[in-house]
Amino acid sequence: MKLPRKKRVLLAERLMESLETKREKEIAEVGAGEAADRAAVYHAGKLKAVPLRQAFGSEA
Repeated sequence: MKLPRKKRVLLAERLMESLETKREKEIAEVGAGEAADRAAVYHAGKLKAVPLRQAFGSEA
């Protein structure tokens, strides 16, 4: 508790990471890669964005 706030945050993050299973880490890596790929396609103008409500069917 005597550590500066930033160091406590880093410590907490490391502790949380240590609790992840190997499978959870793999899933997170795949998800991050998919997000990066989709962002690149969007920024290249090859993908059209839609409002969140429309994407989840909440909009008529």
